[in-house]
Amino acid sequence: MAIANKRRETEVFSLAFLDCICCGFGAVILVFILTVAQKKDVDKADVDAARARLSAAQKSVTMTQQELDRLAQVLAAAQLELQDVNAKSTQDQLKLSDRKRELLLMLQQTGALKDALHTLLGEKKALPTEEVAPPIPIPNVDRRQYLTGVKLQGEFVVFLVRTSGSMLDDTIDAASARLGDSDEKKREAPKWQRVVQSIEWMLASLGPDTRFQILLFSEDTTPIIPTRGEDWFSTKDRATMTEVVSRLNAIVPKGGANLERAFTTVRFLPRLPDSIVLLTDGLPTRSDSLPMEGDVDENARLRFFEIATKQLPPRIPVSTILFPMLTGDPGAPGLYWELANATRGALVSPAKSWPDT
Repeated sequence: MAIANKRRETEVFSLAFLDCICCGFGAVILVFILTVAQKKDVDKADVDAARARLSAAQKSVTMTQQELDRLAQVLAAAQLELQDVNAKSTQDQLKLSDRKRELLLMLQQTGALKDALHTLLGEKKALPTEEVAPPIPIPNVDRRQYLTGVKLQGEFVVFLVRTSGSMLDDTIDAASARLGDSDEKKREAPKWQRVVQSIEWMLASLGPDTRFQILLFSEDTTPIIPTRGEDWFSTKDRATMTEVVSRLNAIVPKGGANLERAFTTVRFLPRLPDSIVLLTDGLPTRSDSLPMEGDVDENARLRFFEIATKQLPPRIPVSTILFPMLTGDPGAPGLYWELANATRGALVSPAKSWPDT
């Protein structure tokens, strides 16, 4: 009895205690296993996120490298451009230096030229002066203002010069008597010489920029220089002026006077004049629109004048120099005065003694 009680006291663990220990250990293992599995899932998500960030960073690095490459190219181009600018600046500085040297040389030459000019001017003052004769000398310069009433307006002027037989003298009978003279005597007729001198005076009075044409009218109308009927002459052209004067002095007055044809010729010039100067001694004696043969009476001449004025180009001043005709057309001064008023021209009637006194 005593021995059995002793064995029972020495047992430290019972079966129930072992079961509890085992169960607790199994629970710990189960918790560990569950915790480790969940941790694995969490680490995988972090890894994927990290990989995504790494990929984005790599892309960013790639883009940054491309931008660096582009900037490097821009920098290289800028450096080349800077080199060109520096080279150009060097060239410009060299050119500026050359120009400075040229300017200094020019200043020196200018000073030398001024000295030479001063010397030449002094020599010129010491030389005897010689007047250059004008292309056409003004007849009787003391009476140069006599024809100032004639309006030489504009840049282009036409002179219509009557060259009919009536221009030989101051009366119809005297002019008719001169028709039998030689051509040389007809050219020297006092009345005709006054006409020539009047033309020369007006040509000499033209401005340097004024152009002119001379049309001679009798039975027909012809330019003073037949081959240059469409040209405009300048007083600065000495060769042309010499030829004009020569042809003026070679004219022989003869025949009738067709003013209608003269005005028609002016109307169809390639370039219309700015003013017309008519040199005549009376009314026309011929007309294309109303042809008549032989002598015509005053009524017919009045009709011829009326027809002629209708051929005038519009808005062109007509100034008339009416030379004396003591018999024949008493109404001529009044009609030419009306023509001057209608066209804003002028009428001048030189004295018989002009330009001698």
